[in-house]
Amino acid sequence: MSPDLRRKLFLSLGFALVVYAAFVLWSDFASLKAALIDFPWMWIIPVTLLTLGNYVARLLRWHWWLRLLGVPIRLYDTMRIFGIGMMMVMTPGKAGELLKAYMVRNVAGTPMSTTAPTVVAERLIDGAAMIMLAGIGLFAFPDPRAQSVAALVAVVFVIGVAVIQYRPFALRVLALGEKLPIIKKFAHQIYLMYESSYTIFKPQHLIPALLIGLAAWAMEGLAYGIVLVGFGAPANVDTFLKAIFIFNISTVIGALLALPGGLGGVEGSLIFQSRRLLGLSIASATAAALLTRFITLWMGVALGVVSFLLWPDLLAGSEESEQQTTAEFAKEA
Repeated sequence: MSPDLRRKLFLSLGFALVVYAAFVLWSDFASLKAALIDFPWMWIIPVTLLTLGNYVARLLRWHWWLRLLGVPIRLYDTMRIFGIGMMMVMTPGKAGELLKAYMVRNVAGTPMSTTAPTVVAERLIDGAAMIMLAGIGLFAFPDPRAQSVAALVAVVFVIGVAVIQYRPFALRVLALGEKLPIIKKFAHQIYLMYESSYTIFKPQHLIPALLIGLAAWAMEGLAYGIVLVGFGAPANVDTFLKAIFIFNISTVIGALLALPGGLGGVEGSLIFQSRRLLGLSIASATAAALLTRFITLWMGVALGVVSFLLWPDLLAGSEESEQQTTAEFAKEA
């Protein structure tokens, strides 16, 4: 792992401690402690299983994408790379996740420009799935501004997919780009990226990938619903629908802020929305948000750290390529 990446991860951890300390002090430590003591801790088991279900669904989808692109890689190796990639969620804007393409090259020899679009596709399709799941709440609890933003995101996503799938236009744009001095240098890599994107976003591939995304993020929303019930929310369908809405819209907000792991933005939104829609106290809403994030975010980061300690060779040589990787694909991420 490069010194720069290590520094970013430690800075993110320090920032997380500051953010969580601020939330604890704001909610009143004594009340927060009481809420946590009263929580039925056995419920952590289904919450954890649902979160692991999210990880497994996304892992299998990513392996499927790699196979679609002709990458000769075993599921075991995909699992190792995906595991280390989970640690990269703590880099600003998740830019470190692009190192998954570097690790695939180390294992299978496939050019990074071929596999980098899978990282981009994961974020775009998961974002679309979250917007769709959040839409359940947007229309149940009307908010014109939020509805407008959701509609705009959906329109941009559809237009982007349409442009990628209309090959004559896309190839014409690529041909024009080859004539530009700066872009000409990367013309071959850009063409490989387009071909991979074209394959991934074909309707017969996009629809199953989106359905997997919907299932994966619905599981995390349900996990948050269980936590909310444990902190006093009513145990009914309405609570779980609201939980799916709150969790997904909060995750989208965190992604838009581009902070490591959405720190601060996700937690703040979880607290605000659970108080507004479910009437939880500040202490209960804060406890629910922090507990959910420890499982849905920090468990993944912990798995990423363990994966890196087990298989550090996958990142061998990344010190020299990390800056180039980020520079080449930042726009696509």
